[in-house]
Amino acid sequence: MNFSETTMSENIKFLVRPNSSENSVTGIYDDKIKVKINASPEKGKANKELIDFLSNKLKVPKQDIEIIRGKFSNIKEVKIKNKSKSSVITCLLNGAS
Repeated sequence: MNFSETTMSENIKFLVRPNSSENSVTGIYDDKIKVKINASPEKGKANKELIDFLSNKLKVPKQDIEIIRGKFSNIKEVKIKNKSKSSVITCLLNGAS
């Protein structure tokens, strides 16, 4: 594998709205990807649900997704291994309804 075949990981900011009726991506807001999560923000449930949701949407293993900032905030900075910010945005918004 050479360098051109490898995508570097980038930190991506999310604006997370817990306690929503469903998990969905609703767009971009203030340079953050806005995501609704169907879990409460108690005891890390919303964080776990966000990781599960991103893993399914992006088709990456859960262990490749890490919340690096904002574990107790609705603004989270997430690192997704081997995914560029532009590829994540494209994938999430193409599936947004």
